[in-house]
Amino acid sequence: MSYNQEISRANPGYLVILIDQSFSMCYPYGAAGTIKAKECATAVNRVLRETVLACTDGEDIKNSCDISVLGYGKLNDAAVNAFSGNLASKPMVTIQELTENCLRVETIKRKVSDGAGGLVEIDDQFPIWIEPSAVGETPMTEAFKMASQLVSDWIGEHKSSFPPVVINITDGEANSLPSARIAAEELTQLETDDGKTLLLNAHISGGSETEVILPSSSEQLPKGDNYAQFLFEISSELPPLMLERAAASGLTPAPYSKGFVYKAKLETMIQLLEIGTKAEFRG
Repeated sequence: MSYNQEISRANPGYLVILIDQSFSMCYPYGAAGTIKAKECATAVNRVLRETVLACTDGEDIKNSCDISVLGYGKLNDAAVNAFSGNLASKPMVTIQELTENCLRVETIKRKVSDGAGGLVEIDDQFPIWIEPSAVGETPMTEAFKMASQLVSDWIGEHKSSFPPVVINITDGEANSLPSARIAAEELTQLETDDGKTLLLNAHISGGSETEVILPSSSEQLPKGDNYAQFLFEISSELPPLMLERAAASGLTPAPYSKGFVYKAKLETMIQLLEIGTKAEFRG
């Protein structure tokens, strides 16, 4: 295990987010009863925004990270580029392209410190790149295969870079677990000089079941739950940098924790996204 390369203009990173957009994503998520597809789209837009900000210094936009967002379930047995508008024909985009091509900017309310120990609500500008969708089945195999092609092409031009990070957000079981397992294993065998591609899995649930957060052993999973076992087995062990991020976010990872949360609440799903995406971008 290496995973020591600094992400910069000279050695950019690559982030791939896979979003389950199957029909079940139209069901409620969490105690507030919000819709899974909407909350996931909002979380991904938030991550994209934070990545843009991390790669921006005043008016200087640093192309320190390439990004893909793929949706699966919208079409029959297909994974598709989840970007639309001007980015619809670009399954892999630069920070510059992302900055210049959001679909729209919405005004949202956000609470910030008032400097005196309290909070004050302000209007914040929130760019939208990804729209929620919930149609069809769960062709996870095709999502992993499409990610593999993109990752393989990217590694061919960035052999010295930090390995690609792939984050899969799903609420249901793949159409075919055997083929999805093979596709996931092929994806995580793709490597740069700094290590193999990292695959993180966020399984979300609309219920109140107990979460499983960053397990290090299959013994921590619900007994007899083959789907939990599948996601655990295909998830990558977190390298030290991500273990540190997890601890800093308030989680308690073990030394061999995997990048996997099961039946995750919204806050936990967001934490996993942040663990996989936060980095020091230097140009």
